[in-house]
Amino acid sequence: MIFLTVKNWDTFQHYGKRNPPWIKLHRALLDDYSFCALPDISKAHLMLVWLYASQHNGRVPQDPAFLEKKLSCENLNLDALIASGFLIRLHGASEVQA
Repeated sequence: MIFLTVKNWDTFQHYGKRNPPWIKLHRALLDDYSFCALPDISKAHLMLVWLYASQHNGRVPQDPAFLEKKLSCENLNLDALIASGFLIRLHGASEVQA
């Protein structure tokens, strides 16, 4: 199974190892060109992926079919989220691919 990690996950986590009931959504996201360039549906999917990642230490499986079921969404385009830099492929068990 290939996993993805959320960009800058550790930077935005204040809960440590706890399971947060919510995630922070920084308003600076509105100034992020990569985020603004995403189609609206990808923006919504990204926020759902962040919610999923909050329960899994910032990691999500690179499995769109599984995530679509888990997140109750359709046409999840993980490639767009990877290309925009919001998700990063993990290389091996915990190493980020360059």
